[in-house]
Amino acid sequence: MNKKIQKRNLYIVLCALIFGFLFSSCEKKDDTVIDPNFKSPVLTNPFKSKDTVFTVSIAPVISLISAVSVDPNGGGDIKSVTCKVLSPDNTLLVTIPMQDNGVNPDSTAGDGRYSCAINIGNISCVLVGQYSIQLIAENTSGLFSNQINSTFNVVLTNNQAPVVSRLFAPDSIAIPLSGVTVSTLSVFALDSNGYCDIKRVFFNSFRPDSTITPNSPFAMFDDGNIADHGDTVAGDGRFSLKIQIASTQTTFGWFTFKYQAEDNSGLLSNVLIGRIYIYRP
Repeated sequence: MNKKIQKRNLYIVLCALIFGFLFSSCEKKDDTVIDPNFKSPVLTNPFKSKDTVFTVSIAPVISLISAVSVDPNGGGDIKSVTCKVLSPDNTLLVTIPMQDNGVNPDSTAGDGRYSCAINIGNISCVLVGQYSIQLIAENTSGLFSNQINSTFNVVLTNNQAPVVSRLFAPDSIAIPLSGVTVSTLSVFALDSNGYCDIKRVFFNSFRPDSTITPNSPFAMFDDGNIADHGDTVAGDGRFSLKIQIASTQTTFGWFTFKYQAEDNSGLLSNVLIGRIYIYRP
């Protein structure tokens, strides 16, 4: 009886397999593959009319022309092409739409060459140095092109070196019996081309035997950080730094401090010299 049941079950399984095969072979095949082809625009052949922009510190203007070729690359119409200009400290100054309409500075409408005029004015204090141009396009599908980056330099034709003055420092500092004695050194720095043209203010210190102390030069700060640097008001032109004289100090006598400022063009100011007598009481 069990053998008959086993044979019947096997027969049922075989019939089901054959039926399934015949049914599947009769189904309609769908060879359609859904493979949407999204393509981004391609930018090539960037152009800028100047590698260096010369301007003045009073009412400065940054002016040049930028252009780029845009290939839709089969991905749909071009929605926009933009030009961004960033300052040497990476601040975004302006975003300009580029046009292919044959209106100056664009030469021929519809030729795939997009252009714009960069005119940046109303600058309170112009930073000299290397500026960046970023070009990018977007199509109507919302896809972005490759980004093309280029640079140009801004130079001041009336650049003047900064000036340091008005030193605030103790005449003498006693070596403490224990711990450290903290003193603040301050100096004013002025640049006729504007405060933003001051790149750094610093001093070098020299031992009584005229050898320079380790870690010179020492940077000074105009950041309002009184706790760390001894500076009271940020941006007022007074640059400060705290110095420490420890009880372990073994060199004493007249130390010389030479203060200077440097602008963004690399011009150095006058040298302001101060002296502090370090002594053991």
